[in-house]
Amino acid sequence: MKRVKTVLKHSVLVSAAVVCFFAVNNIAHSSDIFKSISKNLTLMGEIYKRISVNYVDNVDPDRFFKAGLQGMMSTLDPYTNYIEQEDKSQLDIITDGKYGGVGMLLMYRDNVVTVAEPPFLGTPAARAGIREGDKIIRVDSLWTRDLGFSKTSGHIRGPAGSEVVVTIRREGEAGPLTFTLVRELIKVEDLVYAGEIAPGVGYLKLTRFSRNVGMDIARAIQQMDSEHMHGIILDLRSNPGGMLTAAVDVSDLFLNRDKVIVSTRGRVKKANRTFVSITDPVYGEKPLIILVNRFSASASEIVAGAVQDHDRGIVIGDTTFGKGLVQTLFPLSRDSAVKITTAKYYTPSGRCIQRQNYSSWDSVVADTSTGFATDNGRAVTAGGGIAPDVYMAPRLVSDYVVALRRQSLFFNFAVKYANSTQQMDSSATITDAIIDTFKSYMEEKSFEYTLPIEKQLDLLRESAESKNLGDGLISDIDELRVSLDDAKEKLFNQSVNDIKLLLRQEMASKLFGRKKSVEIAAEYDPVVKRAIEIISNTNEYNALLK
Repeated sequence: MKRVKTVLKHSVLVSAAVVCFFAVNNIAHSSDIFKSISKNLTLMGEIYKRISVNYVDNVDPDRFFKAGLQGMMSTLDPYTNYIEQEDKSQLDIITDGKYGGVGMLLMYRDNVVTVAEPPFLGTPAARAGIREGDKIIRVDSLWTRDLGFSKTSGHIRGPAGSEVVVTIRREGEAGPLTFTLVRELIKVEDLVYAGEIAPGVGYLKLTRFSRNVGMDIARAIQQMDSEHMHGIILDLRSNPGGMLTAAVDVSDLFLNRDKVIVSTRGRVKKANRTFVSITDPVYGEKPLIILVNRFSASASEIVAGAVQDHDRGIVIGDTTFGKGLVQTLFPLSRDSAVKITTAKYYTPSGRCIQRQNYSSWDSVVADTSTGFATDNGRAVTAGGGIAPDVYMAPRLVSDYVVALRRQSLFFNFAVKYANSTQQMDSSATITDAIIDTFKSYMEEKSFEYTLPIEKQLDLLRESAESKNLGDGLISDIDELRVSLDDAKEKLFNQSVNDIKLLLRQEMASKLFGRKKSVEIAAEYDPVVKRAIEIISNTNEYNALLK
């Protein structure tokens, strides 16, 4: 059976970038559409020309034109973008799999260099806590508005081991956030761990979906001792997705033949497709658990949705991101292209993965009803993202630990320690002596943690002085600052367990490789522990599916 079944639906798509495509395909009502496009292009061209020539100040025609493009794109979803040479070179980097940098994929959005996707797992940017949507306003001492996109992305990349300071603006944060990152040789790996995480329990940690990931997972499953395996955990947490075909390939490994995996629906007939499993499963009988969180997106949601709707396994964690938009790349020239969202993803039960209200043109009301069901008749909800069968709250760390990560102190200390110490036992814990050494390292690097309330107190003191509100009020503010300083001294001890875990992970990664670091993280991970419990309890596993 063919993997893709064409769904025949009458459809129309309006896009100036692909006029020729639609003309060839005789889209209905194209005459009216093209008349409107022609009229508006003439008007736009005239305005562009008049302003470029007659405006009181000099206008850069290229920059002005691109600003117009960005204005149009801003009314659409975040994934529809005009792609220039630098964007294409980033895609080439990911395809090649190696580069010196910090692990971020960038785009130009609203004339600002923006983090396009969650950083690759395990890279400097991911460890420091940089997020999708962060706007990069400065690299080292250089303002990105002056550098432009190409020079900004080029400046962030560089030789492994060198430092770069990235200042970002984040929605919801009062002021800029500064990250000190140490560049690494970024090797983009999809399957970062495949092995036995507990007796009889296989664990697969997947960070992205690229071309060959299906074969990699199939090979890993075949290499496991299936005779004594009780079940497999597929960890898709913080996996931003990747290729649609890769998601289909991974789902095919677990589903019986001829099962629907995902459908795409758009306004163009060509965009309406249904993908089905075409082979017998490599792992199709024993318990399967999928781990997700709110940063699991796109291809991750396709796999989780297919497994859930067919009752093939249990989904554990938090509701996923809800990125269910399909992009198609339309070349414009040798050095440019436009990436357009042309369809949405739907799970086998018919649920739309995409969260609603993603653009000014999206008037569809989210269907949050429970009128969807799995093959076994279990009710599943719609309305964006994949809701887990077993909810587990995300593990949170303190702002103090987040501040340490932003300055890459765990990573830098681990590098220094690994270079200066004798080989330690891979099962060793972080001793008090190591903690004391880390404290000294923090002082050496002049680490300072500022509580949000401290900035407000500084403003209040300045106001009290300028308005002569009295020495008593100023004295009270100063006493409160002293109390805060005392409280900050205790923050390290309050966060010491998280500090020990992160130090152990980083040091294990430097001394024994990433695989050992993943094992240590899983050892203390309550979600992984819960998954192992369910796999080990056949009655509970079967009850959750029925």
